[in-house]
Amino acid sequence: MTRIGAAARAIRRGRWYEIRYAAEAQIVLLRAQAMRWLQPLGKFVEVSAENPGTFGPSGSHAHACEHIAAAIDRASRYGVFRPLCLTRAVALSQMLNAHGIAGHTIRIGVRHERGSFTAHAWVELGHRVLGDTTANILAYLPLTQVSVTGNPALSGIMRHRLHRGPRHAGDRLRWDQ
Repeated sequence: MTRIGAAARAIRRGRWYEIRYAAEAQIVLLRAQAMRWLQPLGKFVEVSAENPGTFGPSGSHAHACEHIAAAIDRASRYGVFRPLCLTRAVALSQMLNAHGIAGHTIRIGVRHERGSFTAHAWVELGHRVLGDTTANILAYLPLTQVSVTGNPALSGIMRHRLHRGPRHAGDRLRWDQ
């Protein structure tokens, strides 16, 4: 489906909030991508020792979480660029914060596949995965939880290369889409 077709379908169904959320998500994704490019290597995210807890969102927050995650997904698929998983996770985290939904965390996991390590980032709220599928993240071994450092409006995201130097003979780390 095209961007125009998706917008027309939302208008026909009277769901203006979908268009508003998608526009907001596109702006947040662009800001997260710019932060990723501008921030010095290793300064975007930091390992977070805090445990957000195992509680899930309340009924109204659960509904808002789904709409926000869907908006990030739509903006990622139909927007002006195709962000990698870390950019999507950071944007989702920032948008959740902006809507007053706390207790979520950005998780990073890895898997070893055909001689290289693949990393992936996603957002969790309690035991609930947002913006990704549980089946997809089960393929990754969670390493840590991270948080964005500094003021998101002023700071940036760690630059990560699609392929990093070898960790072991023949091993390379790349970020999953």
